[in-house]
Amino acid sequence: MVQADNPRHGSPRVSMRDIARQAGVSPATVSAFLSGKRPVSLATRARLEAAIKMHGYRANASARALAHGRTNTIGLLIPPQGSALSSFAVDFIACVVQGAQAADYDVLVSTSLEERQVFARLIEEQRVDGVILLEVSLEDQRVDRLQAAGVPFVTVGRTAHTDGYTWVDIDFEALARAFVRHLADLRHRRIVLFNTEEELYVRGFGPARRAQDGFLRACDELGITGRVVYSEVNPESGLRVTQDLLSEGGDFTAIAVINDHALWGIYQALASAGRRIPQDVSIIALADSRWPEALSPRLTAAHHPVEEMADEAVRFLVRLLEDRAHPPVSRLLQLPIILRESTAAAPFAPYAADRALDDPGARRDRSVVAPGHEAHERAG
Repeated sequence: MVQADNPRHGSPRVSMRDIARQAGVSPATVSAFLSGKRPVSLATRARLEAAIKMHGYRANASARALAHGRTNTIGLLIPPQGSALSSFAVDFIACVVQGAQAADYDVLVSTSLEERQVFARLIEEQRVDGVILLEVSLEDQRVDRLQAAGVPFVTVGRTAHTDGYTWVDIDFEALARAFVRHLADLRHRRIVLFNTEEELYVRGFGPARRAQDGFLRACDELGITGRVVYSEVNPESGLRVTQDLLSEGGDFTAIAVINDHALWGIYQALASAGRRIPQDVSIIALADSRWPEALSPRLTAAHHPVEEMADEAVRFLVRLLEDRAHPPVSRLLQLPIILRESTAAAPFAPYAADRALDDPGARRDRSVVAPGHEAHERAG
C-alpha cells in the first residue's frame, strides 16, 4: 500500500485508499490521477483535490516520482575513511540536509562501502534525482558510473581529470605548500607531514595525494628536509606515530598535519616526551574549526570549510536538477591560515629581527594565505 506523509502531528498516516474512499473512486483512479498516466474527468479531479486537501495528503517519494518523474530527493554518498564517520562528515551531512530542505529537497544518506549495491538501490531504482559524492579518488569509478548513467551529480573532491562534471574542492596542494612556506619563514629545516592512513594514499585519495605532492615539492624548492608519515583517523594512531618518530631521534622541529584526527595524539606524545610546543616543535594543521581553540597552546591552522563546501555542493546540484543543460562548474577553495601560538621560530636558529617570535601571543589570530591563490569559481 502506498502511504502519504501526513503533516498532522500524532494523527494516523493517510493512504491512497483513504483518499479514494473520501472521493468515491477506486484506489486505481487515485493512482492514475497522481501519476498522470491517464486523464480523469473534471468532476472526479475536483473530488480528488478536495479529499487530498481535507486530509492534508502529501504523496510519498514513490508517488511523487510517478507523478512528476522526480523524487525531490538528493543522494549523499559519504563512505567513512575509517571505522566511523569523521567529524567533518557528520557536520557535512547536517549542512547538506539544512541546505537541501531550504530548496525543498529531502536527503538520503548512504555511508555504505558496498558501492555496487548503493548504486543499484539509489540510481538504477531512481530513488534520488541527483547525487553529492564525497571521498573522491584521483581515479574514481563512481564518477564514471554516474556520468554513464546520466545522473546529475556534484563531487566534493575531484578526480585527476575534471572535465565534464561539477565539483567543489580544497586546494590541498596549495595549502600544504603554504604550510611549508610559513614554517620555512620561521627557519624550520626539518618538517614532518602527518598524512592520512597509507591505504587511502595508495588508493589515490585526492586530498592525501595532492597534499603530499605540494608538501614535498615545497620542501624540495626551499631546501628543506621533509618527511611524510601516515596516521589512521584516530588520536591513538597519532600518538603511536609521534612516539615512533621521537624514538628514532626526533630531529624534526616542525609538524604539518593534514589528518587532523592525529592532532590530540601528537600533542600528547610531545608533552609526554618533554617536547614543548612551540619552543621545541611547531605545529600547523588543517583542522576542524572547533579544535584550534581547544588545544593548548592554541593551534595555528586552516579550518575545514564544511558549511561553505556543503552549501556550494547543494547549490550546484539544485541548479543542475533545475536546468539539465547547465554547463559543469567548479570551485577550488583557497584556505587562509590563522596564526596562533603553536608555531614559532625554530629552536636555536638565527632569524631576522622582524621575525622574532619569542612571544607567540603577539601573533594572535592573524591570517595569511598563499599569494596569488584566491578562491574562485570557474566554468568548464
